[in-house]
Amino acid sequence: MAWHIFIPDSLLEETDDPKIRTYKVGQIARAAAIFGVEGIWVYRAGGRDGKFIKTILEYAETPQYLRKELFPLMPELRHAGVIPPLRTPHHKLKSKPKVGELREGFAFRRGRRYYADIGLDETAEVEGKIEGRATFRIVSVRPLRVIPARPVEYWGYRVHLTRKSLAKTLKKAGLDLAIATSRRGEDVRYATLPELKGRIGFVFGSPRRGVLETLRDYNEDYPFDLILNTVPNQKTKTVRTEEAVLATLAVFNFIRRD
Repeated sequence: MAWHIFIPDSLLEETDDPKIRTYKVGQIARAAAIFGVEGIWVYRAGGRDGKFIKTILEYAETPQYLRKELFPLMPELRHAGVIPPLRTPHHKLKSKPKVGELREGFAFRRGRRYYADIGLDETAEVEGKIEGRATFRIVSVRPLRVIPARPVEYWGYRVHLTRKSLAKTLKKAGLDLAIATSRRGEDVRYATLPELKGRIGFVFGSPRRGVLETLRDYNEDYPFDLILNTVPNQKTKTVRTEEAVLATLAVFNFIRRD
């Protein structure tokens, strides 16, 4: 089972403060990491912050020791210090290398050989030809050698900036189950839920426009499997998108079986 969340490019429309904007996106990154979300999709909803949202989400997901290599100095990252650390399995601290250990790295070519920065005191020689960011398994400590590998545990999320409307983005994602969140939806406590399996998408609206309103704005429709109110009896006038993401994933985490 793979969880995906869908957020609008108008997520930040209520604030111009760059620090708050960065923090709000960081909260979504943190929620996605806590509950093992594999894909975050940023769909077109009349906003102008899609690229900014994508940059912050990808920066948060990248292990700290790789950020200087993968992210040049840019104004979008001026307040990156307010992003909460994810501490997911691939965000490893510096330690003594162990044979069999998986580490995220950045591979590059030097002469006829390939090497990788995997966050240790020395670079590792790569057995194989690969460049750029990748996951590696340590196969030798002295000398330090690695091979490309595929993790079996949760290893972070991928960000998709589609520049497409919501309905088109959902179709592109190829979901097995699509769940829209709405204050007007069915109370999640009493809803009959289907079996949770395959690719499951949780869809969120913007601070000013809900999911169904966003579809109407583009004269679209989408056959959601469920439209749920995941924050019943809310005592505030609105629930912010980053709050709805955390609340929704927490609810479904109780019934997740995988």
